[in-house]
Amino acid sequence: MNFHRVTNKVTNTPIMDPYAMLMHYKRAFKLLSLMRQNKAKVLILGNKNQFGIDWKGRFDGIEFSAGIVDERVLSSAPKHYQLILCLDPVLYCKALRGINLPVMMCATAREIVSHPEMLNVTDYLLPSPSSRHDAALRHIIAAKELSSQSDDPQKTSA
Repeated sequence: MNFHRVTNKVTNTPIMDPYAMLMHYKRAFKLLSLMRQNKAKVLILGNKNQFGIDWKGRFDGIEFSAGIVDERVLSSAPKHYQLILCLDPVLYCKALRGINLPVMMCATAREIVSHPEMLNVTDYLLPSPSSRHDAALRHIIAAKELSSQSDDPQKTSA
């Protein structure tokens, strides 16, 4: 028999409160469903935290623009877009600081702990799931919010 001794080691793994995650999911998907109803234009920045959402397939009415983004595109974004969806918040945090548009960021708990300044820039946080439980919660909330908004259009117009 072989015995291996494991040394005492403290690890630090950031986790997000499930209730806070639920509230962020509900708020973000409600905004996206309203954007879909109004056929809004959304600028997508980055491709890091996509976490299994088919952005163009799920949100039919929203016109997504993804491509090469430089300073000119970001500075003229309020003229052409209604929302900025940032999938790589660490990279674009500094560039989005003074922008006059709602910014939705997809971030992991580790990114939020490592770079808390991104919370000053974001208006809507879409937490990136770190486990299967989080992914299932996101899927349930997305299905509920997006189907309830599309089934009853008079509910949102009242």
